[in-house]
Amino acid sequence: MIAAIILVLAGLYCLARGVMDLRAKRWVWGALGIVAGIAIMAAPIPTQVQVELPAAQGEMTP
Repeated sequence: MIAAIILVLAGLYCLARGVMDLRAKRWVWGALGIVAGIAIMAAPIPTQVQVELPAAQGEMTP
């Protein structure tokens, strides 16, 4: 969970920095920042969710 938050913050930083670089007419750094931000935000975040259901103890009749 913490790793996901860190990745989102890093992606947002890259996007914001890329926009700032584009506004300052640093075209290559701006493009690289935006591409890096999109790549970080689009990366799949592995999760390990396991749901255990209780075993049925008997048949229920209506």
